[in-house]
Amino acid sequence: MRRYESLPRMFLTLLAALLFGVLLEAEGLHTWAERLGVGTLREIALPVTSTWNSWLQPAGFGRARVVALQTKTRLAPVMLGAMAETPEPMSLSRVDSVPAFIAEAMHLSYLRPPLIESVPGIAANEAQAGYVSRLPMQASEQVPLPVIGSGLQVVLAGDSMMAVGLAPALTRGLAGDKGVRLVKAYRSGTGLARPEVYDWLQQYPQMLGMVRPQLVICALGANDGQNVQVGKQVLEFGSQEWDDFYRVRLNAYLDMLLKTQARVLWVGMPVMKERRFAQKMRHMNELVRTELQRYPAVTWLDPNPALGYADEVFAQYRPGERGKLVKLRADDGIHMTDEGAGYLLGPIRDWIVRMSAQVPELAPASTEQVAGGLL
Repeated sequence: MRRYESLPRMFLTLLAALLFGVLLEAEGLHTWAERLGVGTLREIALPVTSTWNSWLQPAGFGRARVVALQTKTRLAPVMLGAMAETPEPMSLSRVDSVPAFIAEAMHLSYLRPPLIESVPGIAANEAQAGYVSRLPMQASEQVPLPVIGSGLQVVLAGDSMMAVGLAPALTRGLAGDKGVRLVKAYRSGTGLARPEVYDWLQQYPQMLGMVRPQLVICALGANDGQNVQVGKQVLEFGSQEWDDFYRVRLNAYLDMLLKTQARVLWVGMPVMKERRFAQKMRHMNELVRTELQRYPAVTWLDPNPALGYADEVFAQYRPGERGKLVKLRADDGIHMTDEGAGYLLGPIRDWIVRMSAQVPELAPASTEQVAGGLL
């Protein structure tokens, strides 16, 4: 008899937990529906999830979801335990010779920017939780970034390719450089192709507020490999019409980033695991990289050489410094892990140093001015 009573009780408990979980994810389901590709599924799912989400928001479920996610983030390190390998930190430095893989990855075209006035009273962005692997120090002279006013403002912009892995790695990797102040300007699940879902031309200025950044590091485009609808016409991804449409969006976004006379580092998409998605991101890389050549103040960074990928062959792991395998990519085969993103710290640090050296107010007295790119 007791067993019979326990089964319905267990069933009701599981059902209640399931319903509560679905309620917490109402906002997430609505976001999922918004970001669906143009088609019948989106037309059905969007009004349903929109109505559901609007009903639940006044009841406080949106705030409950945030609290639940924050609790999960805090408990994750305790539940998972320490990572297997923790390399030593790598200091910001000026190097007299550049490794071949960095020279190949970074295609630089520079113009000397005007003097940039620092903005007083800007607080650094909140550090994103998460373990970040740090790379071994290079045998080179350490030259920390100088402090001007409230510090060198560096914006981290983009979608989840920035938010997952790269932003935590940069936050931890640049934490010891007091001249650098990072500003969060990224949002997962967004892109340039669907302004009706999320319009970066409106949202980016709001994220910046009074910040006038000198440098912007951007990783964006993973969500843009889809058809778009312009009026009543559906533009197929990869078609000439789609490419022309995307160039307009990309140019408008770049013009906005450069409005403060900032210098921009654009991090391309790494090789993806799934074949069709990898082809889409290859097309995105070619399109974006070609367009960036029109902007002398923008630098393209190919992440694949730093990650150890050759001939665009995907690999989730690579040997670490101590012989243990380092997990480069998340299980979805898309995002970089914190450890994988750590391998990009080297070329990104070199770029920051060179950009700071080009502005007299930022350059250390012992640092030579860089006139034409990499030394």
